[in-house]
Amino acid sequence: MNDASNREVTEQSEAENPEVGTPRRVDIELFIVHPTWEPTEISTALGLEANFAHRVGGPRKTPAGTPLPGNHPDTRWRHCIRCNVRDQWYAGEVMTFVDRLEPHKAFFASLTSTGGRASIIIQFFGDGYLGDELPVATLAKLVDLGVALAIECFADPQS
Repeated sequence: MNDASNREVTEQSEAENPEVGTPRRVDIELFIVHPTWEPTEISTALGLEANFAHRVGGPRKTPAGTPLPGNHPDTRWRHCIRCNVRDQWYAGEVMTFVDRLEPHKAFFASLTSTGGRASIIIQFFGDGYLGDELPVATLAKLVDLGVALAIECFADPQS
């Protein structure tokens, strides 16, 4: 198909489906839980800053900061990347993030061998239709790293 034909198909798709080309938000997150590690250890090892973290033994509180009884039973660390994609395609963003994690295979092996776990979370925010396919090679990389895949969908748009 030549460029002119591609433009015609795109223009027809946009006319038939007004959501084509509309920006959509997708968050790709690395979520780590560990019984003893400090959040700073995780950030340093991965070279990524936490968007959210609490450490084992720290006081519990609500997201608004209101104290809750007790202490956190484990460390939870989350790094988030906000992606604004057009159309329905998001797999390329996930593939790029997983590729960035590959050099840290020893970290993930240590994480799981010491009682921790990690997952990649793909979050959809109700901005319209999103559908894509993660290649088998990317899924194999997640398996090789020992990282789970999770999907979260917010039916009501989130800010």
